[in-house]
Amino acid sequence: MTYNFPALYFEATRLCNLQCPLCMTGSNDAHKVRDKRRSELSFDEIRELVLLPAKRLGVIAVGWSGGEFLLRKDALELLRLTVELGYQCKVCSNGEVLDRTKLQEIKEATNGKVTISVGLNSIDERNEWTRDAKPDRTLEVLALCDELKIDRHVIVTISKDNTETFANTIKYLTDRRISYNRSPYVARGSGCDLFSKLAFDRNDLEAHFHPELRSHVNGYVSYTPFFLSPELHAQVSGGAANGGVPQNPPIGCWVGTWLALNAEGDLSVCPVLLDKLKAGNVREKPLDELVASSQLFADVLDRSKLKGKCGDCRYQYTCGGCRAMAYYHNGDYMAEDPTCFFDPEDRNTVSPHEEQTNRLFKKYLIVARYVGLFTRPQRPV
Repeated sequence: MTYNFPALYFEATRLCNLQCPLCMTGSNDAHKVRDKRRSELSFDEIRELVLLPAKRLGVIAVGWSGGEFLLRKDALELLRLTVELGYQCKVCSNGEVLDRTKLQEIKEATNGKVTISVGLNSIDERNEWTRDAKPDRTLEVLALCDELKIDRHVIVTISKDNTETFANTIKYLTDRRISYNRSPYVARGSGCDLFSKLAFDRNDLEAHFHPELRSHVNGYVSYTPFFLSPELHAQVSGGAANGGVPQNPPIGCWVGTWLALNAEGDLSVCPVLLDKLKAGNVREKPLDELVASSQLFADVLDRSKLKGKCGDCRYQYTCGGCRAMAYYHNGDYMAEDPTCFFDPEDRNTVSPHEEQTNRLFKKYLIVARYVGLFTRPQRPV
């Protein structure tokens, strides 16, 4: 199967202007951050080893993160280059530096072709210790983006801490037509110490998170379990379910098609697995050559290799289970997803949520087509 890789997530700096206990992007130790910063990729290396090779892989969107990406002195130049090369441009920020002036600078550098992504785990006081910015500050940034006609997006990290507030948070976002995605809380960076306490389980997912995720089209971005009929996806994509990660549009777990890079150029198959699973460094080989030669990518892009109930499930292809949850709970990125609440007897077992998933998926195709993730297949004459 030939793959396109729709998104590149690049943690382009270790710098962070605030620290929080649930920061997942790296160490809070200032000495370690300074040591790492000495080996961060330069502007020229990013251009030659990452952005140009990414075009050959079919990447259409580049997301800049950190640390706090906007603290890089060349941040605006990198955003300008991203757009000049024809990529969709996304900036993931903790929001603390996003005042009106900075947002206008970003809009000017990208000719308005940018999406601002901020983190918001809860719209109440719970957000204050799980995110860098207080909820009022984050909501202010979202309001400024709306006023300045800048696309906005929210990343919601799900854990036991926001089970009770998740529905209200999602309602707030959907009422304002703000797109969002869920990110699982994992044992990464300074989140390691609290993983055993705060990691959600299958009951949390079934009772609190999944009912909201499957109910709104503007949240249909990379979550599991995803109960889409494999026959329906094959029909709309113009292909067959052949064991790989679904394309046109990508759904379920995007692992392996969502490229992830840290500030030093290490490549992984998922942003939340960057510290654990590496497919090499772009200073060794350009990005496209790393992907082509990586056994890690070969494994995760072949869902016929999935183990346990993920390998025996009707939704093996259209869902795939969260590979990050498999790894952080089992130490094996191809194991079954232990947070999935669906227990199929065999491959013929249909989820009671399939009909709802199919119905909203058809609406999601409009969104996916708009952002370049879906193209209607040509019909034979």
